[in-house]
Amino acid sequence: MSRRIRGRLFHHVRELATMNRDTIISRSVPLILLAGALLLLVLVLSSLHFANLTSRNAQEALDAARLNGRVMRLFTLIQDAETSQRGYLLTGQEEFLKTFRRSENLIPLHFRSLLPDFQSIAVSSVTVERLDALIKTKLDELIETVKLKRSGQAEAALAVVITERGKQAMEEIRQIMVRIDAITNNVGFVRLSALTDATRLLLISITGGAILLVVLVGGAVALILWHSRQLKKASAALELQNETLEQKVRERTRYLERANRELQSYAYIVGHDLRAPLVNIMGFTAELERASGRFASYLLANPLPDHPAAKAAREAVQEDVPEALRFIRSSMKRMDDLINEILKLARAGNRTLQAEPLNLAALIDDVVATLKHRLDGNNTVVTISPDLPGVVSDRLALQQIFANLLDNAIKYADPSRRAVIEVFGKVVGEDVTVTVRDNGRGIASQDNERIFELFRRSGRQDKPGEGIGLAHVRALVRRLGGEVGVRSTLGQGTSFDVTLAADLNRAKNWGEQW
Repeated sequence: MSRRIRGRLFHHVRELATMNRDTIISRSVPLILLAGALLLLVLVLSSLHFANLTSRNAQEALDAARLNGRVMRLFTLIQDAETSQRGYLLTGQEEFLKTFRRSENLIPLHFRSLLPDFQSIAVSSVTVERLDALIKTKLDELIETVKLKRSGQAEAALAVVITERGKQAMEEIRQIMVRIDAITNNVGFVRLSALTDATRLLLISITGGAILLVVLVGGAVALILWHSRQLKKASAALELQNETLEQKVRERTRYLERANRELQSYAYIVGHDLRAPLVNIMGFTAELERASGRFASYLLANPLPDHPAAKAAREAVQEDVPEALRFIRSSMKRMDDLINEILKLARAGNRTLQAEPLNLAALIDDVVATLKHRLDGNNTVVTISPDLPGVVSDRLALQQIFANLLDNAIKYADPSRRAVIEVFGKVVGEDVTVTVRDNGRGIASQDNERIFELFRRSGRQDKPGEGIGLAHVRALVRRLGGEVGVRSTLGQGTSFDVTLAADLNRAKNWGEQW
């Protein structure tokens, strides 16, 4: 194997490997991004879960601390009531009773407010009931001694205190409070531990998410840079393709223009050359007609004997020959009309378009005026919208376009109703669309394109015509930088939509660029 062949083979293998690698990367990019997005979603959901768990544990730890404070507050109120009671018993001063009365009112309320919280930290109902009974016992003992003191029975009040009933109740209350304090402290410790764990997991989730986000962003940037390089390569290749394509389009356009000119010249030459023999035929037909007339006159002046051959000769001269001549003249007239239409198409293709500002409403109104005798004869109503947009285009071409369309609308009107023709339009971007709508007999859907072909007609062939008018219209519209289409419902009417370049000069410049 030669070195050149090995080099080419290596080059092709390398290109194939590069293409496979690029293909694999291109196909794997969405999967990588999807996997990263799913993982990031998992981390975000985990972070939200741990954040919620952290918030809940923190709240429960705070609630436990607050409950502990409120329990201590209850115990403090009981102590304040006891201290106020002792001060009043010792001094008899009413000043001590203010604190007592306040504590007496607050203790039952405060205790009832703690009942739901006791249940939340699993304090047994037996303990709660015992605490309630002890508080009531202590308050009863305090209230009883104060009442005895105020009624002047100081010794009786002292006797109640000496029984130590209140002291025992207070001691048991203190023990229960210590147990509740231990419970609340334990709950707070547990919640704080859970809070620490949840916070640590939250930090891990956030850190993992941040790292993954950095990785994804870095990967996305790398992929964007890689795609950017690929796009630059593709853009360079596309520019090269465009340059080649533009060159091919220009060459193809020149070829088509040359072929079109040749076809138009050929049509003109054919029409012109057909006209010469047609003139000769018409001349010889006239001569034949004169000769036939003379022979017929001779037979009238010199009648032949009553013989079958003579009878056949008279019929030939008086009937057959004139009928044949009429048929020849009719065929020549049709052929002459066809040649005229072909020449008209050829001249239209060769004519240089002259763009000028035009008022479409006024132009179409002038066309309608040339058809007035036909419109009046058919009792046809034509409505032209005054809002038709202006254009910069070729006057003669537009007159021929709308004259053909209006002529068809008149020709193919439905005799069962009054013919109505509407002309209206609108601006569409850099184009203008003019619609000619009638309520005539309509066109079958399968003939919508056929009617634009040369020498092709649709429906009943009961109207004069060569099948060239709409082909001429389409050729003129395309020369004006537009297109013509048809919408029709058989038995209801037809609409022709003529789309033109609003500015023919601009369309020409655009066409020259391409």
